[in-house]
Amino acid sequence: MRVLEVVTGGEPGGAQRHVADVTQGLRAAGHEVRVAHGGGRWLEAAVGATDYLPQLTRSVNPAADWAACRSLEALIARYRPSVVHAHSSKAGVLARLAARARQVPAVYTAHGFVFTDPRRPAWERALFRAAEGWAGRRSAAVITVSPRDAAWARAAGIRRVELIANGVEVPAIPWTPPPGPPWRVGFLSRFSPEKGFGVLVAAMAAAGPTYELVVGGDGPLAAEYRAAAAAAGLSAAFLGWQGDTRAFLAQVHVLAIPSWKEGLPYALLDALAAGVPTVATDVGAMGDVLRPLDPRLVVPAGDPRSLTIALEAAVGQARTAAPSFADAARAHIARHYNLRDMIAQTAAVLEEAGHEQPQPGRGPDGRGPDGSPPG
Repeated sequence: MRVLEVVTGGEPGGAQRHVADVTQGLRAAGHEVRVAHGGGRWLEAAVGATDYLPQLTRSVNPAADWAACRSLEALIARYRPSVVHAHSSKAGVLARLAARARQVPAVYTAHGFVFTDPRRPAWERALFRAAEGWAGRRSAAVITVSPRDAAWARAAGIRRVELIANGVEVPAIPWTPPPGPPWRVGFLSRFSPEKGFGVLVAAMAAAGPTYELVVGGDGPLAAEYRAAAAAAGLSAAFLGWQGDTRAFLAQVHVLAIPSWKEGLPYALLDALAAGVPTVATDVGAMGDVLRPLDPRLVVPAGDPRSLTIALEAAVGQARTAAPSFADAARAHIARHYNLRDMIAQTAAVLEEAGHEQPQPGRGPDGRGPDGSPPG
């Protein structure tokens, strides 16, 4: 099978890590995989040479979006993949448009539908909702990482919806909490508006001086994040982007994920795979993952008071019951959210899509664009 993976950006992030994991897994199984993105060096370092499409940007820009779509069409025509596998909102729509134009099947993995973010303008949410529905009904399959997104996709009339959770490897050596107090709360994320950093700052300001904030990540809101922590009088360490998640987790007592919108973030899975008590908002699949372990750790989005209470409960796990929580969390991830199953299930969907549809670059009768016969 020949697969073209397409994602909007190649910078560090959850969708990019997913692309890297799937690419490496498919290649290990003997498949040929090519990766295209709109910029950023992290993905190329993870998977090797990639195709850079400079017009593929996150912001809505009709002229650039049209150019990106045409560039994707040209790439599909040259590479002749069995299936196009698209990720992230912008690339997800444009790659499926390009694949449809070249009569190549497309599968889309939704890493959390963008229109589920309640802070976005109503017109923008409506636009992305309509685009996702239109493109989804013209996809060979849509993969979601959360049951809520799967339910929306089915209600939107998408004919094939697969729920495949993200997966990680469980480290052989579990996490050991550092000495405390102070109790260190970790935040590990790309710095973008939907991550809810301001809510965490408010929650920690209410928690008191025995709590410290340890921030890993980077992004366009870096200066704003630092200013918010300083204005709240928090003791905060900004460590920059963290290439080694386990080393970051070794420095904290709990991890907080206060997002407004998510699918199934790797930070949550990595933390639980190590055994770190984690507090997260009930968005995407995070509540589904955390609630069986400790329902006190799941909070509503945008609620600092509930987040403060949950952080106190998580610190209690780290102080007194970490071994039992850690064992349960690690077993839970190993059984339900492991990397091996994620890759195998994704490969099965891609293979079926490629086999059921016309050959790459060919029409419904199997003939090529030059009239060449099937074969």
